[in-house]
Amino acid sequence: MRKILLTLTLISVFFVAESQQLHFMSQFLQHNTMYNPAAAGMSNVNKLGFAYRSMWASFPGNPKTIMQYGDFDLPKYTTGVAYYLYKDETGPTSRTGGQLALSYHVKSANKKNKLGIGLEMRGFQYAVDKSKLDVGTDPALVGVKNKFAFDAGFGVYFTNEKLSIGAAASQLIGAKLQLTDVPNTTLGGRLYRHYNFSANYKIQTGEDIFVVPFTMVRLIENSPTEVDLGAKIDYQDKLWWALDWRVNQFWSLQAGMKLFQRVRASYSYDYYTSPISIFTEGSGAHEVGLQFDLKKK
Repeated sequence: MRKILLTLTLISVFFVAESQQLHFMSQFLQHNTMYNPAAAGMSNVNKLGFAYRSMWASFPGNPKTIMQYGDFDLPKYTTGVAYYLYKDETGPTSRTGGQLALSYHVKSANKKNKLGIGLEMRGFQYAVDKSKLDVGTDPALVGVKNKFAFDAGFGVYFTNEKLSIGAAASQLIGAKLQLTDVPNTTLGGRLYRHYNFSANYKIQTGEDIFVVPFTMVRLIENSPTEVDLGAKIDYQDKLWWALDWRVNQFWSLQAGMKLFQRVRASYSYDYYTSPISIFTEGSGAHEVGLQFDLKKK
């Protein structure tokens, strides 16, 4: 029983803190296409990458996410394509799936101003590992079945090499996600819409130094609004640092560097101030990334 209570508490706290059904990464500047399909191919660098995130290690069954992704510019077709494959686990629950984004690019005569109009498709399997729970005769748990869900989204993204702004909506279909039949209830689970708004501006402060203030706002149905504010310092496109504040949730310290000509590594640590700041150990989050550039700018 203690194990079940701890697991359920973790899952409840996780959804209160994240206020969303979709996983997220603190280094969202590195993962524009995950939040906005219109950003696919807009960086002009074809790339492949891996990312891993682990939160709140002091909890049993703490949230973990692993991803493999790709982002490609196809100038011949004035389009960009990106994908994400991921597995997201919290306690006995997991989501394993993929995301495909396609963006049509509209460029100005000087090719500095670019507008992307994008569509995305998402599909994932939501699973519950009953071996991690003492199911017993609880009808809400005995009847739990793994479910596959499909949904779609839309986005727009603009960049002119200095200013980048975007708006996107995910899970527009609102697919049903009923894991079990609960007696005497008319409510059913479903995927809720997520709206993401982002902006950043590149300011040159030295010969090889750029400061990039950034923000992201997320609106999720039936959940509090989430706001990120931060700034990134980039040196020669070889070394960068960033500080991000998710309002009323955590501070994120981030850093990255170019290891070789086309290989980049990054790391971030999130210090949570709510809702689990009462835990002095293992209440933060670690995130690591490795990216391979396939084509130089």
